[in-house]
Amino acid sequence: MPIEERLIIMAISGLLVLAGNFPFIRESKLSVTLRSTGYIVLLLNMPYVDMVSSILILGGVLISVSLTGFSLHYSKIKYETTSLVVLVDIFALAILFTFSSKFLIELITFWLLTELLGFFLIAYDSIIGARREAMNSALKYLLFSMIPTDVALFILLALTGFNKAARIPIHDLFVSIDSPILTALVIIGFFSKAAIFPLHFWLPDAHSIAPAPASSLLSGLMVKMGIYGLYLVTKFNINKEAAFLTLLIPASITAIYGGLQASIQHDIKRILAYSTTSHMAVMVLLLFLYMLLGDKIFVYTLMIYALAHIIYKAGLFADSGLVEVLTHERVVERLGYVSRIVPLETLAVILLTLSMLGMPPTVGFLAKLLLFTSISHYLTYSWIYLAILLIISIEISLTVLYSIRYLKVHITSKDIINLKKLNLKALTMKYYVALMALISIIITFTLSIFETLYVEEIKLLGEIIPVLYVSLAMLLFISLPLYELFRVEK
Repeated sequence: MPIEERLIIMAISGLLVLAGNFPFIRESKLSVTLRSTGYIVLLLNMPYVDMVSSILILGGVLISVSLTGFSLHYSKIKYETTSLVVLVDIFALAILFTFSSKFLIELITFWLLTELLGFFLIAYDSIIGARREAMNSALKYLLFSMIPTDVALFILLALTGFNKAARIPIHDLFVSIDSPILTALVIIGFFSKAAIFPLHFWLPDAHSIAPAPASSLLSGLMVKMGIYGLYLVTKFNINKEAAFLTLLIPASITAIYGGLQASIQHDIKRILAYSTTSHMAVMVLLLFLYMLLGDKIFVYTLMIYALAHIIYKAGLFADSGLVEVLTHERVVERLGYVSRIVPLETLAVILLTLSMLGMPPTVGFLAKLLLFTSISHYLTYSWIYLAILLIISIEISLTVLYSIRYLKVHITSKDIINLKKLNLKALTMKYYVALMALISIIITFTLSIFETLYVEEIKLLGEIIPVLYVSLAMLLFISLPLYELFRVEK
């Protein structure tokens, strides 16, 4: 049997990324070039997978390219070694290979590899002797995220059989899990990876204690594996009553609980970590509506929402890493002066926060627009849709609260506490966070201008281009005075 082009692309991608990690290359500009090229090559796999996988690959490639330089600088400055870079790159590849998988056996293989690498990244500070509690967080991740998901995957493998799992594409498999127990086990297994109540509590510790580049991938990309697993379940024969109980109620609780927790946290990374659980719950609610109605508008909305979340959450976690390395501080109340040291970073964070709030001209605006439009179509059908819309509205209100709280890290009237305490080497990382903020705008216009498959169904995105241009012009108009306002003499 000839080797598929898809596998050749994956092999070339892996070789380029690994070549950029050779010891004598890793700290040079060639390293970033090779690694970035390796990730970009994976975009060639998009025609070989479905639309959901394509969007996840696109988002993963964009943030992985942005993190190539960031992780190198972060690792050298914080740990005085580049060993973290290799782990981050292999972790990113494993996630992207999971989304590129065509067969169930491939999916399981790369999924397990991703989980193992995630464990080492979460435990990294403990392994190098910096923070003992990192190992406890990694073990919690192992028990409450990895094991339930593995149970779900091996249930599917057992029901499918090894021959079919290795020969029949995932999207052509017919798997019957119509038993209430099987449906519940599989769904719980996947939503544990997405950090949905009651298996959510591993995420805040894991994502806040991992090194910043790892947190960007964990929170931006890896948790989408749980969403992808649930999306695959929608194609199987399931027990809808069991799905109702195991999806709607836990996701509704998580959407509000995650937002409330994010609003009261003091650690900047825990704010971002809890917000991830809230946003993941919204994605699960979209999948629930797709299971209930079979309307693909919810899948299209999910894709844009996931893409927006990948970009802004990876960017904000990268920012938290820069702030920590720069100031040696992570408590909101002790910060507030970052804009006076690195105004470009603050402008980037404002853009990423605007995307999280769903404001134009960022990709988060498209996600928010589609979210409300898709649900509004069904408000007269049942109380469930009104309830879900209400829950999402509360979640968005909470997003405003913790977004303002996070912005206080950069923008308050506080003076710089001790200029000599600052590690100004961290400023080399600001350009990579700015790149992610820029990507959130470029993607918006790309999705709006080029009419992709879902635009034909919704017939909406192409019509808002004038609004996007006006909002972009206004944003550019206020950026210069803001930059001057933030800037102070170094």
